[in-house]
Amino acid sequence: MPPRKILFSAQKNEGPFILEWVAYHKVIGFTDIVVVSNDCDDGSDDLLDRLHGAREVTHIRQDVPHGMAPQKNAERQARRAGVFRNGDWVMWLDLDEFLFVQPGAHRIDDLIDAIRPAQGIAIAWRHFGDAGVMHWPGRQLSDHFVLAEKRNRGRPRQIKTLFRWSDEIEALDIHRPIFVQGTNFDTFPMVGSHGKPVSEKFYDMTRRAPHNWLDDTDRVYRLGQVFHFAARTPDLYHEKKVARGRGYAAQNKPNARHSIESRPNFNQVEERSGLAFVPAVTAEMKRLYDLPDVKAACDAIPWFKFDHAARE
Repeated sequence: MPPRKILFSAQKNEGPFILEWVAYHKVIGFTDIVVVSNDCDDGSDDLLDRLHGAREVTHIRQDVPHGMAPQKNAERQARRAGVFRNGDWVMWLDLDEFLFVQPGAHRIDDLIDAIRPAQGIAIAWRHFGDAGVMHWPGRQLSDHFVLAEKRNRGRPRQIKTLFRWSDEIEALDIHRPIFVQGTNFDTFPMVGSHGKPVSEKFYDMTRRAPHNWLDDTDRVYRLGQVFHFAARTPDLYHEKKVARGRGYAAQNKPNARHSIESRPNFNQVEERSGLAFVPAVTAEMKRLYDLPDVKAACDAIPWFKFDHAARE
């Protein structure tokens, strides 16, 4: 069985989210978690080193060249390290994104089985709001955060992509694969999370910016969705976005785009699907937390919370 690999780029002030995010994606079936960190000043890189030493993740530290966006350089570092190999199933998710699979037991293999013989699936984002919670409670998948945007807002949806690495792939963008020129549906069939083939625009590598949307808005979450918790709570939003800046921009400078008022803060309808995994994720968090030196690394991170009852 080929590996199911997931990549994320750890930026400043994201340490409080690492343990739960890693635990969740292990629970749903990702076999390899690759992390490229940069310029962390909250203890994130120390925690990732401990998890790397325990063979729970692969941690690559990067020094971002002047003028290069941290996330773009992270992808380049991972690719040059030979992380991605032909046949691997690969996805790039950030620490505020959780993949939820709809078919079967909601695991990654259920999704792969559902799309065969396609070689990839473009999965629609689903924005979640802060639900009026002002201060970070310690867990993202919880009763605190079950309010999201409506399922059908009548406009194209941005996506994240799970796909099989092959010679048709030139690089990995944060949203999708970058194809070798000339790749098309016949050579690399892909579907969207609505179950239909992706648009021809998805394969057009002559565009200034690769197409990373589902244009057909009908039932875009039929096969899965990416829970996007970009809003989080006001206190952590300031730490993660306003103070830190953008990971996909050179120099990672704070900018006006990331203000509390401009957050994608949707609290329109309930979405509780992810809560079914909370017991399994808690158990996996406890296992990771109890690894040598991991507890000390977690507890040294500002804002990290893992309540005593969850450790028992």
